[in-house]
Order: sequence, then structure tokens, then C-alpha cells
Amino acid sequence: MDSDTLSTKYPYITKEYLEDVLRKDQCESSIRVKDFSVKLALGKGENYSSDILRVKVNYVTGSNNHRTQSYIVKSSLVSEGMADMLEEYDVFHREIAVYDNVMPRVEQMLTSIGYTKKLAPTAHVVNSSHPKHFVFEDLGLQGFKSADRKQGLSYRQLEMVMEKIAKFHAATAVMFNQDEETMKDHNYRNINEEVQHFYPLFQNSMVACAEQAQKWPSTATKIANKLFDLEKTVIPKGCQVYTRDSSTFNVLNHGDLWVNNVMYKFDSRGEPIDSILVDYAVGFFGSPAIDLSYLLFTSSSDDVTTEQFDLLIQYYHSELVDCLAKLNYSKPMPTLLDIQVEMLRKGFVGIMFVTFLIPLRLIEDTANADLGNLLGSTPEAMEFRRNMFSHPKYQGRMEYLLNYFDRKGYLD
Repeated sequence: MDSDTLSTKYPYITKEYLEDVLRKDQCESSIRVKDFSVKLALGKGENYSSDILRVKVNYVTGSNNHRTQSYIVKSSLVSEGMADMLEEYDVFHREIAVYDNVMPRVEQMLTSIGYTKKLAPTAHVVNSSHPKHFVFEDLGLQGFKSADRKQGLSYRQLEMVMEKIAKFHAATAVMFNQDEETMKDHNYRNINEEVQHFYPLFQNSMVACAEQAQKWPSTATKIANKLFDLEKTVIPKGCQVYTRDSSTFNVLNHGDLWVNNVMYKFDSRGEPIDSILVDYAVGFFGSPAIDLSYLLFTSSSDDVTTEQFDLLIQYYHSELVDCLAKLNYSKPMPTLLDIQVEMLRKGFVGIMFVTFLIPLRLIEDTANADLGNLLGSTPEAMEFRRNMFSHPKYQGRMEYLLNYFDRKGYLD
């Protein structure tokens, strides 16, 4: 899609609009925009719930210096059907609440204890009126790059995410302890009995995974049959995961913590030195195991073992309680055993998503990778899903994980 087409699709992105953004960002009232271009920042298969654009602006300062700046614009989907459906899930309202109310407080709290690493990109504009959109800093200017979704995240990359999410979880737990109203916008259950648009995705993915599992040596009988049976119970189990137990330790979950929503900065040898999380649109105040299982099950590279899952959870726990202590958390500290029990109680959410997120990670041809084809019943949609689940690399990781899930009792 060329720049002119994108500019027509998003008419609110004008010279005048960008001048306002720049003037606030640069704290200079005399900036004039000469020209700008709009391009897709992510291709198909990289984001499913919004349009992500990179806007490059050439401008002139009050002292007549010519400069260039770029921003990332996250805009609600233009496709009416998909946009209306996502509206029911309140995704933009929840992300707006994160950037307006939660993240400033989290950053202030963490800075007060000497932790200055960023957890999220800076939002220059948070627009809650139609069309709903954000204008973010372009993390690419700081050297951040998207993770390799096909490869998945290495142990070290996962460890870096565990550090960041532990800090976020700790700070939001303290916020809630101090004032429960701070989490009032994050009680929406991502899987619930009322809004059923995504039910077919979970049910069909469970069946598609079962059909593949029938062909694999270690899952061909018992495990495959359990997956077929799960088609009937996957939704009630998912609803239970998103039912908060106020007697346990709860946090604001990122909610969509997988490889597509993590960016890394690398050193000259290609080793990761920093990470940052993006897309806080489906946050839910509940068990931390929602984020932990989602991340580990969907996004670990093939060489990360299930034994290392325990090491990563142990590392997460150490970062979590250290931060809670420094923030003077007044309730009993969650033990490592508490977190592991939560993984058993709530980790099923990871299974719900892993069945289709691993094949989505692996697909080569992303031309048809969108929500319509994940949920639809058209011949094109059905062919897309057939190709997705029959990817030759799906077996390697999925067969390994299914045996782990079976040992943990997740499939019963």
C-alpha cells in the first residue's frame, strides 16, 4: 500500500496534526512541517488488532533548521466488521487507560527505587475519540527491533522479558493495594460468557491441533483424544482463567505477552542488551500466570526446555518479590510455590493460545494473515487455516509441549 493510499485511509494524519505533535514533543511552538510520508510499519502476520503505521516527517524549526522525525501511529482498524468486533473487547479503552493512568504511575514508582529501564514506548498522543489512535515514539530510532517470530525467543531473551514484566506486575499490585480504583478499567475478562466472537478460533484450533497430533508418534492416541475432548470444554476453562480470585496475588497482566509484542536492542555481536514491551491493549487484572504461561508456551524458541520454564519462573519470582519489597508492599509476599500453583491453576490460557499462535509464528506466506481469515468460514479462510496448521515445523515444538501439558494435567 503506497503512501498516498494510506494518507487517504487515515485522513486525520495531516501537516497541521503533525505540527501539533512535533510542537508538544519538541517543546517548540514555531515548528512547520514541510512534508511527510506514511508507510505500514508492520506487515501482515505481525499485528492483528490494529493498523501500525510509520510516519516520517520533514520539518523546519523556528531557527530555520531542517530536521526529520518519525513516529509510530497505532490506529483502530478501518475494516468496519473487525473494528466493531474489537470495540466489544474494549481494547483501545483499556490501552488508553494504561497510558493515561497506569504507566505514568508505574514509571514514577520504579524510578523512585532506582529502576529506570523503560517498560513501554512513550505515547505522544492518546486519542480516545474516533478514530481512536496513539502516536508513539519510534523505537527503531533507539535501535530496537522486532524479535524474530519464526525463531521464537531464546532463554536470554525470555529472561529479559521476565525482568520487565516482573517490575510491571509488582508496581501494579502495589497500586491496587493502595487504591483499588486504579485497576477499574482492567476487569474485562478477555474470555467470557457474553462476548463470543473468538469462541470458534479456540475451538477450531483445538480440533486442528488434535488432527495434527493424531499423526505424531508420542501424541497419536491418548493426547490427541484429549485435545478432541477439549473442544467442548475449552471455553468454560478459559472463562475460569479470567475469573479473578481475590484471595490470591493479582497483578495487571499485559494480556498479549508473546514474541510479536516484544522488541530488543542488540549489541555489535548480536546479543540482546535491552527489551521493551508494546501493545498493552488487552490487559487484565488477575493471576500473573496468565502472562507467564502465555509467554513461555507461545514464544519460546525450540531449544528452550520445559525445565528452563521453571528456571525462568524462579527468576521472575526473585525479580517480583525484590521489587515488591522495595515498593513497601504491605500484604504477604507471594512465594515461588504460590506462583507455581498459579501456573497450574491458570496456565491453561497458554494452551488456548499456543495451538494457533505457534503456527501463526511459523507461516511464510502472510498475505492472508488477518483476523478475518482466522475467524471466517470462507473458502479462503479455511484454506489459510489448513496451510497454517499443516506447517512442517509445527510438529517439532507442539509435540514436545503437548507431552509437557499432559504431564501437568492441563489437558484433563
